[in-house]
Amino acid sequence: MEEKKKISSAYTSDSKEKPRSIAEITARYNLAVKKYKEFRVCKPEFREQKVMLYAELKSLGWVLGKSEQTITKDAN
Repeated sequence: MEEKKKISSAYTSDSKEKPRSIAEITARYNLAVKKYKEFRVCKPEFREQKVMLYAELKSLGWVLGKSEQTITKDAN
């Protein structure tokens, strides 16, 4: 029974999950911008987290239709 409770990692058209709303994506984007600005001033040992956070920031920005220059400007 525990196996049935696992969440599928793939989105299919017949699944019951809804895609995220623009408001949710915008909120996550703004949170990622804030966290990235905090990580920019951290020591080098946090480089991997910073890179992953920047990748998420770019992905969310693209979903919102932002250009790469705008995403970079927001991050810095």
